[in-house]
Amino acid sequence: MDTILPRYNIDLKNDFVFLDENDLHAFMLSDVNAHSHNYYILSFLYEGSVTHLSDFDHELVASPAVLMLDIDHVHTHPEMSGCKIISVAFSTNFISDQQQKFLQKVSHVFSRPFINISSNEINELDEIIKIMARESIKDKMDYELLRALLNVLIVKCFKLSEIYPVSVRNENAIYKNFRMLLKENYQKQHQVKFYADSLNISTRILTQYIKCSTFKTPKQLIDEHLLLEAKRLLYWSNISSKEVAWQLGFETDSYFNRFFKKHTGKTTKEFHKKQL
Repeated sequence: MDTILPRYNIDLKNDFVFLDENDLHAFMLSDVNAHSHNYYILSFLYEGSVTHLSDFDHELVASPAVLMLDIDHVHTHPEMSGCKIISVAFSTNFISDQQQKFLQKVSHVFSRPFINISSNEINELDEIIKIMARESIKDKMDYELLRALLNVLIVKCFKLSEIYPVSVRNENAIYKNFRMLLKENYQKQHQVKFYADSLNISTRILTQYIKCSTFKTPKQLIDEHLLLEAKRLLYWSNISSKEVAWQLGFETDSYFNRFFKKHTGKTTKEFHKKQL
């Protein structure tokens, strides 16, 4: 099988790295093609603007802002010229000893691509970032301190995400848990019953909760996620439609093609050809 979308694994000591402007420019140039990471990236945009391309969401984000890239989110690195931006990258191992309540905050923060904030708010975050920057250049970094500083940044970003919400629908716990389950199981589980059973509720109750949060049914969200993953693979990788169908757990290639055309109005070949 041809190579699927590249997924880069963090190989840094203690699963944490601080990227100042020079480091970040080098990091962004390390791969200009679409890829994903097995770690989180939290960025702080002080000046300028960047085009944030993440899973077919293409938005110009102006400063001041906080930008988030979740684990396994397919993206390309933006053009950084004329910007002042600093990032931190960390793996799940780096925060694995935290309580569940904190990990839920991480999940909430990284459920969206960015937060536009005020100048005062970026200055408050910068006070923490400066301490982190000073610690990161030491020969012997204090990872306990860096972890504590990261925790403060996450909590502050969580509060900012509540001050500047995308929509009220993200507040629904059942919806969040459903999305997490979907992310983990979409390649094998396409039926609503599996997700309802996993959440220990009936399909009727699950549908009610999801509709209250999104005005969509669980089946619609499952199909939307499958469609997004199909577009990712058809657009960014070199594998065939048949292999995409297999990757996404469709019983047959013809069933996958019918599914794709039903939701896009195009065949997989037509979609791929249009992107070239």
